[in-house]
Amino acid sequence: MNYFERFKQRWNVHSNRQLVIIFVAFGLTGFCTLGVKKLLMPLLGVTSETPLYLRIAAEVLIILPAYQVLLIAVGSLLGQYKFFKGFLRKMFFLDRKRK
Repeated sequence: MNYFERFKQRWNVHSNRQLVIIFVAFGLTGFCTLGVKKLLMPLLGVTSETPLYLRIAAEVLIILPAYQVLLIAVGSLLGQYKFFKGFLRKMFFLDRKRK
């Protein structure tokens, strides 16, 4: 079983086209998140002279929420809102099965 088939089975995706769209959405989201980070870090006063632990904390606090919002936005623009909504729910354990 190749990687495409594994992803399709794991994510319950039925076509290669949909899988490619999902991969493109992940790529675009990552790229856009870096742009948001570049814009927001100077606004927060974070520079190369800021202590490393503060830079890391600021990056985590910027990147995590930005990535989530952008993933839903980009996924929606590419017609995959339902997939990414479910993906983020599973990622943050919000999709618990009730017994």
